[in-house]
Amino acid sequence: MRKILLMSVLVSGILFAEGVLNKSQMKTMKTLEVAMETIQKGFLYNNENVIATGVKDIKATLSDVNAFVIEVSEKDKKKDFNPKAYAVTETASIAKMVETIESLYKAGKQEEALDAYSKTLNRCIVCHKIIRKW
Repeated sequence: MRKILLMSVLVSGILFAEGVLNKSQMKTMKTLEVAMETIQKGFLYNNENVIATGVKDIKATLSDVNAFVIEVSEKDKKKDFNPKAYAVTETASIAKMVETIESLYKAGKQEEALDAYSKTLNRCIVCHKIIRKW
């Protein structure tokens, strides 16, 4: 549990330390951060409704794929990296992952749901590594 708390703090700290220039993207990332925190609170409070609220907020935020698209750098052009395709793939994957969290928790599989939460958070971090070039 400590690992998850530390990763949440790390992700939020790094997100804003780098300085997001696009205010729409900044708002989107903040909304996702808060929604992930909401899911985490659901685990801490053992409350299915809190988890469901976080999942709903994440899915609603992920619906705007354009908020995740970035400018293509020269280096990315050489690698044939398509940020729009990447954004579509990642948002769909993360949406499925949070649905899994919710369904596992509702099925009484709290440990598996917590593991799915950790995997989702790691997926977020990987995306940031690719997009922000950490």
